[in-house]
Amino acid sequence: MTTILETKQLTKKFDDNLVLKGIDSKIEQGQVIVVIGPSGSGKSTYLRCLNLLEQPTSGEVVFEDQSINQLTEAQLDGIREKMGMVFQSFNLFANYSVLDNINLAPINVQGMTKADATKQSQDLLQQVGVADKADAQPASLSGGQQQRVAIARALAMHPDVMLFDEPTSALDPEMVGEVLNVIKDLAQTGMTMIIVTHEMGFAKNVADEVWFMDDGQIIEKGTPTEVFDHPQKARTQDFLSKVLVS
Repeated sequence: MTTILETKQLTKKFDDNLVLKGIDSKIEQGQVIVVIGPSGSGKSTYLRCLNLLEQPTSGEVVFEDQSINQLTEAQLDGIREKMGMVFQSFNLFANYSVLDNINLAPINVQGMTKADATKQSQDLLQQVGVADKADAQPASLSGGQQQRVAIARALAMHPDVMLFDEPTSALDPEMVGEVLNVIKDLAQTGMTMIIVTHEMGFAKNVADEVWFMDDGQIIEKGTPTEVFDHPQKARTQDFLSKVLVS
């Protein structure tokens, strides 16, 4: 398998608070990695260090065989085009229609014609199940619909990797499933994905590997069966006993 993304002794400090403590990790092309763990364990910080939205304090991030820590902001823009990111809060532009939100980067960054970008955007809206919302303003959509638009917007750049930072945590419970189903469908296409989530049932269903993080470290890794049914570490067992309803 081809390693697409790797961290070597990745650390991140905020003032005196050491949030990531020397993380070594590898993501292979086509893998779906789901990162679980308690709040404050460093999951979101780890994800944001992968595309340097957070600058690591030390250690190295290697993407597609290139060390990206020391790149200029302009070079990083090129890297970030290849790493789609979906946030907890949808981060759509309120003053643009749904269609224009998705068209924006392909036209302005990749130089697509408006006609080509619009055709692509309409196809993506169809893919995520909100084709009828192309002309709507984001504020008129439900949270689940906005998040699906945000996924379509990330896909419009044809990324090599998708990063999801708790994509359902800001949603009402009845909207969670519709977003998770879109991500599940995406997993079937062979897209490389790293997903931080509290949705354990989803993690079981969609992950190739589950990583359990606690206190700034990846404590345990394995298949969903290994981690959920036969956790090795006491800390993993304790966490799962609290979050898994039998």
